[in-house]
Amino acid sequence: MNMTDNKRPQVVPRLLLTITKEEDQRKLEELFDSINVPVCFQFRGKGTAPSEMMDIFGMRGTTRLLSGAVLPKSQVKTVFEMLYKQLHFRHKGGGIAITIPLNALQNHILQVLDEEERAWTEIEAAKKEMPKGEEEQMGEKTEYTVIWVSVDGGYSDDVVDAARNAGAKGGTVMKGRRRNSRSVSRHFGIKVQEEQDFVMIVVPKERKTEIMTAIASVCGLGTEAHGVVLALPVEDVMGLTN
Repeated sequence: MNMTDNKRPQVVPRLLLTITKEEDQRKLEELFDSINVPVCFQFRGKGTAPSEMMDIFGMRGTTRLLSGAVLPKSQVKTVFEMLYKQLHFRHKGGGIAITIPLNALQNHILQVLDEEERAWTEIEAAKKEMPKGEEEQMGEKTEYTVIWVSVDGGYSDDVVDAARNAGAKGGTVMKGRRRNSRSVSRHFGIKVQEEQDFVMIVVPKERKTEIMTAIASVCGLGTEAHGVVLALPVEDVMGLTN
């Protein structure tokens, strides 16, 4: 893998993250296949918003499908249109979609994205014009941030409670494992490998510091939760309201 080759394609990659109902999996996969998305990841998690927020978001039930896809920035607008039309995003709170800038990617993936971007004009030409006003509802440039938290298994409720108390509306919880370096394990007195709860919360940018501080104070590395809290920028969003 050569990450510094001057001949590397100049495509600008983005990570598209969607949180949808579990039953949307097939439609979402078909959509990604139709536009030849080269890399897609899918996880199952649990929604944490209170029941009244689930009503607003239109996402009743417990299981959430978190999907991540890498695509060129130039395709984001059209992909948002397809999500809006073909899934439940056109309905109030029918799902959440965000894009995150990527500043590095394997050269082979970049080459594939570059080829897809060259062929994208055909898809663009075949698009149907959306009714006036719908495009504004579909997606917008925003000032949102993704807060990502990793804590020991069983502490996700504490993360969500701390975030809500600081103004967050809810998040998505997933199960996994974290591997720590030996120096970190010695310093904090924790195991090298630990079963983890991962919590993803999308919040307005201006609330980021307040919410992260609240989470860290309750579930940081120095607590029994041994939590790690980080933030990622959001470029585009669909399905969220302040």
